[in-house]
Amino acid sequence: MRSPARHAILAPLRARTDLAGTTAAVEQGRRVADAVYGTILVLAVVAALSQDKKAGPGEIAAGALTTSLVFWIVHVYAQVLSRRTAGDTMRTRELVSSAARQEWPLVAAALAPLVPLVLGAIGVFQRSTSITLSIAVGLADLAAWGYLAGRAMGQATIKSVISALVAVGLGLLMVLLKNLVH
Repeated sequence: MRSPARHAILAPLRARTDLAGTTAAVEQGRRVADAVYGTILVLAVVAALSQDKKAGPGEIAAGALTTSLVFWIVHVYAQVLSRRTAGDTMRTRELVSSAARQEWPLVAAALAPLVPLVLGAIGVFQRSTSITLSIAVGLADLAAWGYLAGRAMGQATIKSVISALVAVGLGLLMVLLKNLVH
């Protein structure tokens, strides 16, 4: 399934992979990093909230989305502060708008793992199925981000697969740690 959010994040990545060291390459890397971070964040929240047997899929989805949005706002704020302290004189409204667009992959990447939870909330899936599918979708997303980042860095296919496995491993580690802590 090809989502508009994933396409928006990956389009610049696919368009140019010969940008090593340029501002555009740094921006592409940051978008992928934000997508990985957003996916791991939503996985951690789903894992933590799913420990509460009273929390239904809709509540878990709402908690994960709210957390992603709060982290996005914090990232926007931090970027605005960073740019201001570096001397950026752009008007505040444009600066905030630019930062919000640049940080959006953090939220956009969280959307796909929320779909099974929403489907669970409306009765398509049982609670446990929706949680399992949400985590599976998140891990699949991490694999895709890792692989595409590897390819964008000009890595051979096998090294890109290793990048994908590392991303999935980090996601699994987060889920396991959340389960151990709770």
